[in-house]
Amino acid sequence: MTPDKIAHIQTLAAEITDLSRTLKGSSEQFMVDSLPYLKKSEELVTLVQSPAEHATSLIIKTMETAVIRTLLSLNVLQTIPTTGFISLQCLAEATETQASLLERLLRVVTRTGFLIHENGAYHHTNTSLAYAGPLGALFTPCYDEGIRALIRLPEYLSVKEKEEAKNSRYSPFTWNEGQEGKTTFEILSNMPIRTEGIHTLAMNVQHLRPYTGFFDYAKLISEDRERPVFVDVGGGNGHVIKEVLQAFPQIRPEQCILEDRAETLELARTMGLLPAGVKLLEHDYLTRQPVLNAKAYHLRAVAYNLGDAELVQLLKQIVPVMGPDSKVLIAENILFDDNGTAFSTVSDMIMLCIGGKERTERNFREVLEEAGLMVDGIHRSPGLEYGIVEASLKMS
Repeated sequence: MTPDKIAHIQTLAAEITDLSRTLKGSSEQFMVDSLPYLKKSEELVTLVQSPAEHATSLIIKTMETAVIRTLLSLNVLQTIPTTGFISLQCLAEATETQASLLERLLRVVTRTGFLIHENGAYHHTNTSLAYAGPLGALFTPCYDEGIRALIRLPEYLSVKEKEEAKNSRYSPFTWNEGQEGKTTFEILSNMPIRTEGIHTLAMNVQHLRPYTGFFDYAKLISEDRERPVFVDVGGGNGHVIKEVLQAFPQIRPEQCILEDRAETLELARTMGLLPAGVKLLEHDYLTRQPVLNAKAYHLRAVAYNLGDAELVQLLKQIVPVMGPDSKVLIAENILFDDNGTAFSTVSDMIMLCIGGKERTERNFREVLEEAGLMVDGIHRSPGLEYGIVEASLKMS
């Protein structure tokens, strides 16, 4: 080990010691980046670890990930008592799982310290107990809809074009599920438990995808009371319109339109989120936009479901109906060019598997340029990668 590396290790150790004096605990929110104390600790491990040790730890972590998902599906973590111990035999009987299989699986997670094994019995750690509760419901869809397909990515790319999936019908996810030709959502529509898992995950990362607080929607107001002001393309159940109207009451509900598939709009009606006056319009966003000359065409959590070619196709359906002062507002993560956050990194890998993509500002500019639009502004939510890309018709 070189003197410079030793000095670096000593400096990091001193910084960790200093940070530990003010340590108050880490965040309990899902997908929030580590505190400086943990980041420095991870950096220290990277410095002192040999390449062989890194490979070994990576293999064990990968196996631990699969084992934890398996223990959740077998109801093992949920069966271990919140306090006290349980024997292997009792755990096997309670979960109707072969004892020898359980013993082998549990050996992985006791090796990593995820669970405790003492005197032939098992008990929770603070971490495993969290997985037995709400955290497990967030971890599961990340594994099922991302990691499962991602693990087979080398195999997928060896038999496919070595490039991003062109659309959601032919992606690592659809290939891994053996259902190429169907969209991810068509496949999952027959899997209600997995679909519910995705909804649970989405609700628990809303703190990283705020609706308002970083873009002035009031500037969209039109003096023409008949002109559509806010068209929410692929707007789901209407949460965005609801939040925007609450934050900007000067926008009239009658000038807002929610567009989505028929079954989604029916759910929006049932939920009753939207104020009276908001129009609901059935629309497939890959076909021609039916609303002419709206002040703004808004896309939240739509672009990242699409590859570049599909996103260009969507935007080209809007461009012909835009007025000179119309805007396209894309509300998404806008990745930093250097290291991304934990949330955007995980999200991008899941999107890669299902044929979508998280984008940097440069990526957004490229896609918008190809569609005939230009970027007017980038509006980031303070402290987050999330924001709105504001675009208008390209100058001729």
